[in-house]
Amino acid sequence: MQKFYVFSLFFLSVGFLCNAQRFVLIEASADIANPTNIFPIIMGDTTANGDRVDNNTVYQLENGQVYVSSGRLVNKPEWPLQIQAVDLQDTENKAIITRVPNASGDFQDIMRAEGDVTFQNLWIIAGEAAPLGQHDWGRVRILGEGSRVVVRDCIIEKDRGGFLQMRANNVKCYIENSVLRNGGNRRMLQGNGRGIDAREFYFDTLVIRNTIVHNIQDRFFRSQGGSQPHNYIEIDHCTSFNTIGRHGHIQLGRVLKAKITNNLFMNPIMLGSSPIYTDEQTQPDGDLHKVITIDTLYEGTDLEIKANNIFWTEDVTDYWASNDSVSAPGVLSQLIEAHLGSEVEQAFFQEQLELNNVPERILQYVIDLYNDPSSMDMYDFIVEDVAVEGTPFDSGNLFDFSEFDPCYSPNTTSATAGTDGGAIGAVEQCEELINSTAEVLNPGLQLTVQPNPTSGRAVFRYTLEQSGQVALSLHSLSGQKVATVFSGFQLSGDQYLDWAPVQSMAAGLYIARLQTEEGITALKVLVK
Repeated sequence: MQKFYVFSLFFLSVGFLCNAQRFVLIEASADIANPTNIFPIIMGDTTANGDRVDNNTVYQLENGQVYVSSGRLVNKPEWPLQIQAVDLQDTENKAIITRVPNASGDFQDIMRAEGDVTFQNLWIIAGEAAPLGQHDWGRVRILGEGSRVVVRDCIIEKDRGGFLQMRANNVKCYIENSVLRNGGNRRMLQGNGRGIDAREFYFDTLVIRNTIVHNIQDRFFRSQGGSQPHNYIEIDHCTSFNTIGRHGHIQLGRVLKAKITNNLFMNPIMLGSSPIYTDEQTQPDGDLHKVITIDTLYEGTDLEIKANNIFWTEDVTDYWASNDSVSAPGVLSQLIEAHLGSEVEQAFFQEQLELNNVPERILQYVIDLYNDPSSMDMYDFIVEDVAVEGTPFDSGNLFDFSEFDPCYSPNTTSATAGTDGGAIGAVEQCEELINSTAEVLNPGLQLTVQPNPTSGRAVFRYTLEQSGQVALSLHSLSGQKVATVFSGFQLSGDQYLDWAPVQSMAAGLYIARLQTEEGITALKVLVK
């Protein structure tokens, strides 16, 4: 598995509590059949009169060890719930939290937070109650109005609803370097199974970066029914695959400012565009699914949607072609297209990629669903680790997560197509893409093109610090070279290339790629 890297500046900006913190190590049980129960330790960490011993306590769990919770962790606004692995750098061995029944035999939630929350380097198995059974719904809920939630280097899985459910307004939520997987009802048609669920509540801030969402039944993000808009939503450098998407993929709802950039969405809305299964919740454009939607445009609405690779693999599109009721969904809803105007060409492109090593595609679930949506014997889209092979948890859909590698070839357009000139998707775990980007990107070349968009002549300018061989070419978004602007030797200094053949090119978005002995840079060129 690739290493999870850290956006340190991002979390410095979050503003962790600066007061002195008290650290409490919760030791793992030596008896693997009876793991340590964190519920009585955390909730019982009080003085004789019931006050918290210290309102700024960080509970540390041992890396790679299993812990259970028999009750619902509930904090108050005056004390943040802070749980993390002892070694934050050892992201290969996260501390594991799962549930066990309480004294009455009931499985409680993992958490219903009324104050701030910080989870770091944890693997939370949220809704599992029995092998191959329906997962419980909404096990991690945020109820603290105006609270702050930080989820960093975590895996959260097996919730039938949303992995993080917001049940309060004005929350600031930051999710980074994490994986959300295995969401929804298994072996039957239901709409539940979401990444982040805002429901009818509004965020002050939601930032999701370098996060992977896979094997879920519904949306990456849901916002529906609220009367007040979110202030700011950012989804940047994320990867999703194996998402059924019964009701869409990114549902912004009402928002004042949104940034959706540099993401890799592979097979979003695998159900296609058919309205046959949208009986529970319709879309802004009627019953037609769209990958990214917004319900309302306000005066001053600010949408930045750029450099997202959104595509469907051939096996999925072939199935749609074989089923008269299904076709490819649209990518952007009508209001988004109207708002972006000419910038809509930069919102997304489509490049077929293969991820290096991820769970197999779950097309069979879609086929089974269309054949009989009431069946209780559909393909199980929930993927389990090979360690459970032959046990009651063996669903037949197994994967060796120690070899999980959601990266792709650096020899692709996606490796240089980001708005920052780098690779798109959750690439902070992809050393080859990071190294490739570091070698490729040289902003000092100062490549520009005027005018842009262009419909006639185009003038490329750049600066060479040293003389040498230079190649400037135009490529389609699939990576195919379509034209050579210049190839040869140039002296150092400011360069000027006046190129006329652009007028004979088909309208669309292209990538201008400049390769020099000082490095490589790229630039988007829109031909009208």
